[in-house]
Amino acid sequence: MEWLRRECRRLVLLVRRDGAERAMRDEFDYHLTCEIEEHLRRGLTPDEARRRAAIEFGNVEAMKELARDARGTRPAEDLLRDLRYAARVLRANPGYTIASVLTFALGIGAAAAIFSVVYGVLLRPLPYGAPDRLAAVWERNVLTSRDRNVVSIENFEAWRDRAHSFAAMAAVVPTSFTIAGDTPERAVGAEITAGYFRMLGVAPALGREFDPAEERHGLAIVLSDGLWRRRFGGDPGVVGRSLTISGQRYLVVAVMPPWFDPPRFGWLGEQQAWFPFVGTSQKHAWGRFLLVIGRLRDGVTLAQARAEMIAVAAGRERETPSNRNWSAVVFPLAEQISGEAGPALLALLAAVALLLGMAVTNVAMLTLSSMRRRDHEFAVRRAIGASEGRLFRQVLSQSLLVASMATAIGLLAAPAAVRLLRPILPPDLPRAADIRVDAPVLAVSILAAALAALVFGTVAARRGAQGGGGSPLLHTAGGTRASARASGMALVTAEVALALALAVLATLMIRSLAGLKALDLGFDPGGVAIARVALPGDAYPTPDTWVAFFDRFLDRARAVPGVSAAGVISTRPFGGQGPATSVSDPLSPAPPGSAPIVADVRYVDAAALDALRIPLLAGQAFDGRDRPGGPVRALISADLARLLWPGGAVGHRLSVAMHDGITPEVIGVVGSVHLADARTPTGPVVYLADGRFPSSMRDVVVRADAAPASIVPALRSALAGIDATLPLYAVNTMPRVVDLSLASDRFTTVMLSAFGAVSLLLVAVGVFGVFAEDVSRRRKEIGIRLALGARMSTVVRLIVAGAMRRAAAGVAIGAAAALLFARAMAALLFGVAPFDLPSFAMATASVVAVALVATVIPTVQAIRRSPLSALREG
Repeated sequence: MEWLRRECRRLVLLVRRDGAERAMRDEFDYHLTCEIEEHLRRGLTPDEARRRAAIEFGNVEAMKELARDARGTRPAEDLLRDLRYAARVLRANPGYTIASVLTFALGIGAAAAIFSVVYGVLLRPLPYGAPDRLAAVWERNVLTSRDRNVVSIENFEAWRDRAHSFAAMAAVVPTSFTIAGDTPERAVGAEITAGYFRMLGVAPALGREFDPAEERHGLAIVLSDGLWRRRFGGDPGVVGRSLTISGQRYLVVAVMPPWFDPPRFGWLGEQQAWFPFVGTSQKHAWGRFLLVIGRLRDGVTLAQARAEMIAVAAGRERETPSNRNWSAVVFPLAEQISGEAGPALLALLAAVALLLGMAVTNVAMLTLSSMRRRDHEFAVRRAIGASEGRLFRQVLSQSLLVASMATAIGLLAAPAAVRLLRPILPPDLPRAADIRVDAPVLAVSILAAALAALVFGTVAARRGAQGGGGSPLLHTAGGTRASARASGMALVTAEVALALALAVLATLMIRSLAGLKALDLGFDPGGVAIARVALPGDAYPTPDTWVAFFDRFLDRARAVPGVSAAGVISTRPFGGQGPATSVSDPLSPAPPGSAPIVADVRYVDAAALDALRIPLLAGQAFDGRDRPGGPVRALISADLARLLWPGGAVGHRLSVAMHDGITPEVIGVVGSVHLADARTPTGPVVYLADGRFPSSMRDVVVRADAAPASIVPALRSALAGIDATLPLYAVNTMPRVVDLSLASDRFTTVMLSAFGAVSLLLVAVGVFGVFAEDVSRRRKEIGIRLALGARMSTVVRLIVAGAMRRAAAGVAIGAAAALLFARAMAALLFGVAPFDLPSFAMATASVVAVALVATVIPTVQAIRRSPLSALREG
């Protein structure tokens, strides 16, 4: 610990430097006084005594320097001295200081804000025990190479019992429920298998987990902190009470802590409560629908777990025909939760890195310009003995001081920038609550700022230390001017390249978003309102009661003024995943080993198709004959018709692997629809009649002549007139649903466009500054050319041609960089190739136009001046 005590002493000496200097001065004065007194006692005169004492004592100032070196604080003292000098220089040049600090602060603030989003969504550890040991486990369809398929109950139970790579494994499936009371409320939650919370490494804030008896009958509930506070006022006494949920009594056994954010991925979204999962025979018949999470044993790698799961799945494939051509895959849970947000956020991170690079380049330009104005000063200082190292440190200290002030401003502004970002973040962005500016974000931002400061600081310091050579009186032209000009032009090239890369990315996303908005979705969302109704089992226990209720409700909805059509569908377009199964022509089975045709299945009535304006291309729609127990009939999409019966599908039988195997008659073909979102291509769809397969829960689709939101109160009144205990929930309009589906693309486009606009502004400022100074230095040359008869247009063309050569080099470099970035973000593009020539052309034209204008303006301003005045100033 001796080194620590030594450094502490040095720190004390540094802090108390004035006191140490006084003590050293007093010590030397004391010894010198003693020498003088000794000579006085020998009979010398006072003047001679002082002279003799000074000669014998030696050079006091040199001894003081040796004493200062012995303290070991000289580097820190020099740094403080350099910083004080830098502060005086910056105070004397407020224009340079303000421009440099604000430009760099813009880059650092933007980088910190975007990195806080990236870190919160992609990098921050999940709020569970040992989150790196958690993994999502899926089934994999070998024939279709579909990696992330939900899991059947039988396979989950086999995995849980046989996979030794996992210390625990649990399944979860989303559900919704109605809480009875004075104000009925529809909420969303999940059913979970035994040990789910223990596996995640979290414990309830109040109460306990489900006991074995509750896991068998399922009549228990764990509340989220939000639902507990909103619905029950945060009353701790709610644990142990019974709640009426969907017509049954459930025991509240626990409340989860407020910080618990449950895993959300696949079709698992918000969760306000949790119920025990009971594997009934009905659920076994549903096939694959579970989401599975496992915790790896200590020492087991993800690769080992994947290998074992493939082996377990192979065993299941040999055991049951339904598992033929099915395997298993394992992914880290953090990667699974971040999902599709990763590419967009990484693209924004790359874009903000380019923007920071432009800010650094601009500050370097400003600093070089400042150094050129101080050439005479540096030449004088070098002439009186200043070393290149000393000048280098002083200029670098100035750059570091600028960077420190800018970083402080940028990081102080970063939380406000994050607050501005929140309203435009995609609503389905995972882990949005974890986005904040905290210690990791600050640490990375400060490190990035330090590296950037070293870059532009070193460029300027080398210029200040090496420039200005020769006689101070002759320092008006020569090699240093040419070198400075070359440095400035190189920075122009770099700035144009960075701006072009950003502009290309922004243009690609703008064209991609425009393509998504112009896409024909296969249905008309305009004028459509949509809502969901779920019937409790105690009041509506049979299919007949379900049919009667929805018939009555639809009659009332159609009677609302302005409503032109109203129907029901099992899952609204853009409303999430619905059931899907394999289909085939029973008369022409697929060859063995070929990939099966998997079709989405929707239960719908003719009025819903009419309300969505999904066109009937052939045959007829459903009618009153489609009732429970009646013949099974189906409508199919044009995509499925082309796959199975290109010559005509109406009248054929279709084998559908649902409801223990059915072969409905195809009575019609309807247009293909984008069911999931605009990006997901249309595919095979089977529409079964809702009247033939009724359900207690349906989406109600209503088309209105007026604004669709205006008819929602009338729909609520119609529902209350039938049953006041039923809530109308998941209410929305289809235009808004479609708009929300584009939120992620819109966010990425807005951010890239903003970065692109700022980059063009920085290009304009940077190029203008460089060429304004260049033209200023060349005033005498311009004056001579004009005096000798050169035309103004010729001089302008000469200067602009030099600028455009630099811009052309920047365009070439930027285009290559843009192509690399565009290929990396290809997954974000829709209908636009990464090397889309119109996008590159538009971006190039924008950047070159800005550079051209920024060059022409200072050139024209200089040429308009009198040639004689330019010659006199030169």
